[in-house]
Amino acid sequence: MSYDTAKQVLYDSWIGENGFNGDSKKCWEWVNSRKLSQGETRHEVGLNTANTVFTFAVTNTDQNSDGLIFKTERRLRLQDSLIVSEYGILVAQTTGAVNDTAFKLHTYGNTTDFAAADAAALNTTFYSNGFFSMGVNNDTIIPYRGVVNHMYVPQTQQTAAAGPASPFDQYRGAEDGFITQEPNIYLIGSKGYVPTITLAGALASAATGVRAILIFRGILAQNSTVIN
Repeated sequence: MSYDTAKQVLYDSWIGENGFNGDSKKCWEWVNSRKLSQGETRHEVGLNTANTVFTFAVTNTDQNSDGLIFKTERRLRLQDSLIVSEYGILVAQTTGAVNDTAFKLHTYGNTTDFAAADAAALNTTFYSNGFFSMGVNNDTIIPYRGVVNHMYVPQTQQTAAAGPASPFDQYRGAEDGFITQEPNIYLIGSKGYVPTITLAGALASAATGVRAILIFRGILAQNSTVIN
């Protein structure tokens, strides 16, 4: 269904006078040549105790709240589009370095990876009471979705260093922390998106390197930036 929807979106966007001027056959030939594939983008921002609004950057020409591009990000290319069918909001304890690539993703404040105070702040202020919103070209397309939708405390929880008596958190990377986005949203590299997490109050604690990760998943259409 996601694949068929993505193809129809591309067709509808190009078939008019700014595309193929009503030539359905040629338009479908173009759509079918776009190398459509399942894909995803990844966007990150550092969390702190000073702010209540944290903004992600969708492309490399955009800026997140840190003004940084983390090495583990995979932002959308300007010439591509992603028809989003689901997205996830995760958290991580990193070293704070832009080039850190050795950290785990979590769907809640795990006290093994996070300091106890940081874990409590993530579980309450961030996940339980924060919300996600997104605008594009000064138009709000997602006004409010609770971050709590992405919170997943697994049945098996790590409570100490991994070993025979302390297994890793139960976690399914393809499912946990992700929710559907229907109707689909279309991330288009040539447009200006502003995905934001807003908290009701500042985090009571956030050590250096605590980070939020936003992952969009859907159908990637390469070289297709004229969608309106």
